[in-house]
Amino acid sequence: MTARNAYDTRKVGCDIVSVSLNLFRVMIPALIIVKIATELGFDSFLISVFQPLMALMDLPPAAAIVLVTTMLTNPYTGLLVAASLPELTDLNTAQTSIIALFMLFTHGLPVEAMVSSKVGLRLWFVVMIRLLTAFISGIILATIFAQTGWLSSPAHLSLPQITATDPSLIDWLTSQVIALFLIQLVIIILIAALELLRIIGVERLMTWLLSPILQFMGIGARASTIAIVGVCLGLTFGGGILMKDVATGTIPKRDVFGVLCFINLKHSAFEDTAVVMLLGPSLFVIVVVRLLFAVVMTMLAMLIAHRLPDALWGRYLTNKNIPASAG
Repeated sequence: MTARNAYDTRKVGCDIVSVSLNLFRVMIPALIIVKIATELGFDSFLISVFQPLMALMDLPPAAAIVLVTTMLTNPYTGLLVAASLPELTDLNTAQTSIIALFMLFTHGLPVEAMVSSKVGLRLWFVVMIRLLTAFISGIILATIFAQTGWLSSPAHLSLPQITATDPSLIDWLTSQVIALFLIQLVIIILIAALELLRIIGVERLMTWLLSPILQFMGIGARASTIAIVGVCLGLTFGGGILMKDVATGTIPKRDVFGVLCFINLKHSAFEDTAVVMLLGPSLFVIVVVRLLFAVVMTMLAMLIAHRLPDALWGRYLTNKNIPASAG
C-alpha cells in the first residue's frame, strides 16, 4: 500500500480532536441557552411564531425548536433537542424526512454563511438561498406525501432517550452528558470511516459522478475541485481549501458563485447524511431529493444572477474575497 493510500491513524486522531472541540464549543453553550430559554418560556414563543410554517410542512409545532436549534448550531445539537421533545416521538417517515432535509439545508447557518463569505459570497444571499430551499422543499414534499400517502409508515427514530420523568437540573445535566458521550462515539466512527472512504477511492468516484452534473448546471471544469471538496468534506472542513483555490483568481467569479450555491445546499454528503439518519428518514429523500433541489435552485440562482450587470455582482452577490482577476 502506497503512502498516499495508507490509513493515516495520526491524521484521523487529530481530526477527531479538532472536530470534537469545534463541535462541543458550539453545542454545550447552545444546549445551555436552549435550556434557559425553555425555562423562561421562550420555546412557547418560538412555537407560536413558527407554527404556520410547520403546518405548511405537515410538522408538529414543536419541530420548530429542533429546526431553529439546528439552524443556529449543527445537526448534532438539533438531534439532542429532538430527543428531549416527547411531541416528536410519534412521527411518520414522511415527517422525519422533511425535518432531516430541512436540517441538511440549513444547519450551522451562521458559521457556514461566514465561511462562504470568506470564500466570496455575500452573507445575505447565503442565508436567503438556504432558507428558501429548505422551506420550498419542505412544502413541496409535504404536499406530495399528503396526496400519495408515500412514507406514511411510522418512523424508526434512533435517538437517545433523554427525557426524564422528573426533569430536575441534575436529571437534565446527566442526560446531556450521556447524549454528548454518544455523539462523541458517532464522531469517532464517522471520521474513521471517512478516512477509509478516501483510501478506497470514493473521492475519485464522487468526481466522476459530479462532473456531468456540474457541466449540466453550467459550472466550468476549473470549479470542479471546489465542488468535490465541499460535497465530500463540507464547508467548515474544506473552508481553507476553498479559500485557497478561489484566491488564485483562476476561476471565473460566475463559476465561483455557482459552485458555492451548490455546495451550500449539498455538502458534507457522508457525515451529515449519516447523522440525520438517526431520525429515521427516507435515504432516497435526503440523498437524491436533496441533490435534485440543490441542482434546481443553483440553476435558478445562476440563471437570474447571470442576467445582472457586472456592477450588481460586487454589490449584492459576491465580495472582495473573489479576486478582481476572476472575471
